Parts: sequence; C-alpha cells; structure tokens
Amino acid sequence: MPACLTALEIENTTNTKHMKHTTLKIAGMALAIAATAFTARADVTLSPNVATYGYVSALLGYTQYPGGSENSSTSLDVNAAKLGFAFNFAPVTAKLSFYHTPDTTVVLEANATYDFGDGLTATGGRFQSWLGYEPFDVPNCNFITNGNEISDLIPNFHEGVHVDYTFGKNTVGVAVVDSIYTGVNSYRGDGKLSDGYGVEAHYGYNDGNLSIGATLAYQNNRSNNVVFNPDSTWNNTYVGDLWAQYIIAQKTTLAAEIYYKRGTQDGYENLTQYYGLVTLKQQITDQFSLAGRVSSGSSKSSSTTGSGNFWKISVTPAFAATKNLVIAGEINYSKYNKVWADGGKDSNAFVGVLACFHF
Repeated sequence: MPACLTALEIENTTNTKHMKHTTLKIAGMALAIAATAFTARADVTLSPNVATYGYVSALLGYTQYPGGSENSSTSLDVNAAKLGFAFNFAPVTAKLSFYHTPDTTVVLEANATYDFGDGLTATGGRFQSWLGYEPFDVPNCNFITNGNEISDLIPNFHEGVHVDYTFGKNTVGVAVVDSIYTGVNSYRGDGKLSDGYGVEAHYGYNDGNLSIGATLAYQNNRSNNVVFNPDSTWNNTYVGDLWAQYIIAQKTTLAAEIYYKRGTQDGYENLTQYYGLVTLKQQITDQFSLAGRVSSGSSKSSSTTGSGNFWKISVTPAFAATKNLVIAGEINYSKYNKVWADGGKDSNAFVGVLACFHF
C-alpha cells in the first residue's frame, strides 16, 4: 500500500484501488513541521559521500461502514518501510531506495542528478512526479490517510529525465517520462516508450512562508497498444494541478489544492475528474500538533460505473515522542456514491493510530 492510505485501502491491503500520492517538494515544509510530529528527512552519514535515510511505520485502524456492514474491519500491520541511500560525488548526486508494504517490495527511487551550476540540474532514472500536494512518505504526512478517494488520480513514480532551473525563489522544470499514469502500479512507470510517453512542466515558488506548486502534464498513449499493455489504461490525458501553502509564525499552516484531469480510459469515454482540498494545521506545543482537512472530488464518465463523487473530513492529532518517533491518530468520515459505493455502501468512518520511527 502507499504510505498515506485511503480508508478503503486500510480495510483491505489487497484492495485494487492503488492510490497515487506524491511527495511534497518544498523546502518550506520543513518550517511547518520542524517541531511537530511529522519531521523532514534527516540523513544518517555513513561516509563523506554516502548517507542513509528511511522509516518504519505500524498502523492500527478500524473502518466502519453504515449499518454494521460485514465489510467493517480492524487492521494491524507494519504498513510501510523504506530504506534509502544518498550518494554525493559532486557535481553528481544519486538516490537509491527500497520500499516495502505487506503486498510488495520494490525499488522506489533509482536516479542520478548532474549539477551544471547556476541553478541548472538534470536528473535521470526513476523519480517522483511533480503532481500532487499531499506527501507519499509517512514521516512527511500531516494525516494517516490521504484526502483523495479517486483511484489512480495522482501518479507517483515513473522513469525518464527531468531538467530543473532555480532562480531566486523560483524553480521551473520539464520532464519527459515513460508514462504519467500506469493504471495499476504506484511505484514505477510502464517501462515503455513504444506505447506512448508522458510530459510534465512544473513551476514552484518558495520564500519560506509561502509555497506554490503548479504542474501541467500530458500523456500520449497509442491506443492500438493499450489492449496489449494493461498498465497503459490512460489515453491522451491532460492534467493540471495547483496548490499553495502559507505558514504563519511557523506554527499555523494553511494549504489548498485543486486538481483536474481529462482523458480517455479503457471502457470509458471522455473521463473527467476533479479533486480539491483545504488543510489547516496548528502547532500547539513543540511536540503536539492538530491538523484538519476537508477534501472533495468527482469522476464523470459516459459509463455510470465510472462516475461518482465524494467528500471527506479528517482530523489528526500528532505527538513527537522523540525526534525520531512519531505517534499520530486520525478520525475521518467519507461520503461517496456510484463508482465507490461497492455493495450498496455509500460512506465509511475510520479511526486509527500510527507509530512511525524515522531517520
């Protein structure tokens, strides 16, 4: 399972609704979480050129469906573990990380970056998409579950190359990858260019308090190959994502995101999806924080089974027991219909406690 889970995924780790989340790519996030439960990555130096990082998290959760449905369940598992290595042989740096869930163990990151100087860098290999505000990695999450209930809406990792240019507080970047969406795998691209390609263009701004991310993406898939490649379920897809975060006095974080996607999916025509969230997080003491989120989304298709909408309310208190150990809880309620209303269910409530050791 991905690190930040949906309530539907917590119910069953073999659920086929693979949510796609992406790491929050802003230095300003460190200010928002510097003294709170979810702290930024702190590498452990192994040698002058090699450092390691990672985490292990365990989750106890209960999902309740209306009417005491037999699908209601309790889960207890080591839900995610990551071990990464960072190599620094300037002007070349590299990352290699391994990620484990109850369902799989994968190579998550495998990339190298060349620094040309004056703010220009180029990265090749497997890396994360720029799309999305909410983080992938557990230590960076403000919530146990992700706000998005739309399956396969936000991509994660893919293979290719991206070029970034930073000037002042601004960053612009362009990526050419094997796929924006794979349809079934959160941890890699489809590994092919013969069935199409993906392109992302990104703009980021960060002045320490205000951070903004804007990404446009296009996926070209040659439909005659889609039937033979089950990973390539999205054809000629257009994506737009915009989020903003503002930190007040290094204690209060306000954030909002809007996400749009339009394309053609196998079995559906002109599939259009929207998603948005508003988040408020308050640092109450050096160790204790409280976060709240409202999110909503819709999926519209010519097929009634591919259409639906949802809204979700989440509250998460978090406690930093030590600088490396976080304990967090979450209560949320989701209301949905049509494509998500399996077995007649139209809502669920979740309560959970997560412990995460990170380094």
